[in-house]
Parts: sequence; C-alpha cells; structure tokens
Amino acid sequence: MCRSFKVKILQVIPCYLPAHRYGGPVKSVHELSRKLVELGAEVTVFTTNADGPDDLDVPIGSVVLLDGVKVHYFSVEKPRSYFRSPGLNRALAEQIHQFDLVHINWLYVYPTLTAARQCLRQNVPYILSSRGMLDSNAVAMKGELKKKLYLSLIEKKHLAGAAALHFTSYGEEANSWQSGWNKRHVVVYNGINLSEYADLPDIAEFDQQFPELYGKKIVLFLGRLNYIKGLDLLTQAWPMVVRDLPDAHLVIAGPDDDGYGVKVRQWIRDGGCEQNVTFTGMLLGREKLAALSRADMFVASSYLESFGMAIVEAMACGKPVVITDRVNICREVEQAGAGIVTPCDPPRIADALIMLLKNPKVGREMGTKGLKFVANNFTWDKAAREMTDVYEDVLLKRKR
Repeated sequence: MCRSFKVKILQVIPCYLPAHRYGGPVKSVHELSRKLVELGAEVTVFTTNADGPDDLDVPIGSVVLLDGVKVHYFSVEKPRSYFRSPGLNRALAEQIHQFDLVHINWLYVYPTLTAARQCLRQNVPYILSSRGMLDSNAVAMKGELKKKLYLSLIEKKHLAGAAALHFTSYGEEANSWQSGWNKRHVVVYNGINLSEYADLPDIAEFDQQFPELYGKKIVLFLGRLNYIKGLDLLTQAWPMVVRDLPDAHLVIAGPDDDGYGVKVRQWIRDGGCEQNVTFTGMLLGREKLAALSRADMFVASSYLESFGMAIVEAMACGKPVVITDRVNICREVEQAGAGIVTPCDPPRIADALIMLLKNPKVGREMGTKGLKFVANNFTWDKAAREMTDVYEDVLLKRKR
C-alpha cells in the first residue's frame, strides 16, 4: 500500500460532532477520517446539523475544518428521526462525482438513501458501513416488520451495489441480516488513540466531584440511557450485588435518550438501592477519564453493541469488563482474557460483578490483558491503515 494516500473520500453520515448524544459512530467516523487525513487523503464529510430535538450551533453552507477533515453541515428537516435534508441531497447530486470514493455510514435514514442513489446514478464507488443496523438482533428488536420491508424494498439494491460492506467486528458480520445480498465483506475494527489514556487523572479526582463514592467499590456504566443498553437487566442485577456487597456503588454515566432515564431511576428505586447508585449525566474529556480511572470495573449489559467503543476505552484504562454475549466483540474480549461474558440474564450479570469485586487481583490481571489486546488490535492507526487497503482495493478493481 502506498503510504501517501492521495485519494478524495466523501464520508456521509446523518449526524456528526459535536452531536455526542448519538453515541460511538459519530466519534468513530471522525477519528477514522482524521487518521486518513494524516495518511494523505482528502476527506470531506456531508452530514446534518441534527442534535436530537435541537440543532447544532454550526454554520450551514460553509466548510468547517475539524482536525483536517472538511465538514459540511446541512439543515435537517422533518421528519427529524429520518434526518431528511434536501440541501444534503442537492449537494450530493452536484458534487459526488468530484470524489474518488464515498463511504456511507448508517441505514434507515435519508442521507444513506440519497448518497447510495447518487453513487449508483453517477457511477461512483461506495463502501457501506451499517454500524450494527444490519445485526439480526437490531432488526428484530423494534419495528421488525417495518425494518425488513424497508431493507427489502428500498435498501437491498443499495447494499447490493456497494463495492463492499464494512463491519466493525467479526461478530457484527456473522450476525448481520441478509448480508448475503452483497458478499463483498470487509472487517476493520474501530479504534482508540492510546495516548489519550496514557496519563489518567488521580482516582481521588472523581471522588471530589462525587463525594458519595469515597471508599466504595465502583462499577461504571458509560453510555446512552437507552433500551438497547440493557439497563433493565443491570438494574435488576444491581440489588443482588448490593445485598452481597453493601459497599458496592454503581455509576451510571451518560445522556438520557428520549426520557428513558426516568424509567431507569424508577427501577433503581424499586430495587431499593438508591444509595448505591450515582447518575452523573454525560461525561466527556477529562471527566470521562476521571470516571474510568476511578472505576474498579466496567459493565455493558447491552442487548446489542456492533462494536462497543466505551468497552474498549475501559480496557485501554486497564479495567476488567463484564459484558453480555450480545456485544459483538465479546469473542475478542473472552479470548484476550480481558473480562467476563454473560448472557442477558440479571443473576448471571450479578454473579460476574460480585466475583470481580471480591477478587480484585483477578480483575487487575484481566485489565492488564485487556490493555495489551487494545494496543495490538484496537487503535485508529491500525484501523486507518487497514481501511486505506480496502479503499485501494476497491479503486484498483474499478480500473481493471
């Protein structure tokens, strides 16, 4: 592969930084794009100004430069959940031919639809990253019939027409629904920047912000308060943990998603363990690092994770992880010896948490193994190099 990657790439994604509320894909697309720029690529992003029910405070109709990435924000219109943006569609129709390759992220949304259509109309090659939305569990989770109809009637030709389908883990690839529509699959993991986790805040820093944590054994949940994150499972498991270990404390760090946090707080009250739970809201930057530094372990009780960025961040901080078998990197975590994988079953989740809380030496050993695995497999430098190989392969095949 040529190390100076002089290619013009367009990333299309319905939402982008600083819309952190949308979770891992927003950051992962930016980090990959930033690294591609470092390798010599010219990367442009077409996205909307959506930020949940609000609009991002960003300029419309001009370029915003973020870490060398040229970002174009377009106004989102109703229905907002579909990220409809006529302005984005017009820009794609007028400019898509200027790019060597398009990388489309997400499914079931307007930007994905219009980007794939324009690529096919103007004969521009594209990669499609479903970001977990083809996962059979995701398809079956909510509105199954509607999703299957949308995929079959609308997205099938777009999936089939892609130069490749990109998956962020082998688990995501294996679990994908109707991925046979296109057998050109590539797996490139997401990553992190290890340097960000090399100098963590002192563990006392988080206690100063949340004094109720002083002297407690901390289990950290980091993510959106959303059904898919399995907080109903975790809040059923937590009273079992507290009955065995009264000094255990659960930190739930993340933004409320469509009022789901109200349910989570009620479940905590119903379990009678309010004194053993702290809600911090969304944590970013140093605050997030302080939480990771203070935690004794990390938990992800998810019904679905196409990758699990927060899990990898915890591993990068040397923390053992307890995750469900619905996390698509569960095989990698288990093989690395970096944590415990459980079914989506509250008693089993509780047992895993209790075991690690009672055996800190085992937890430290798992944390060390996890950090080593992340350093070897889950970095953005590695991901960007592998993705440039994918892009070059697509472009070379096109020239033949």
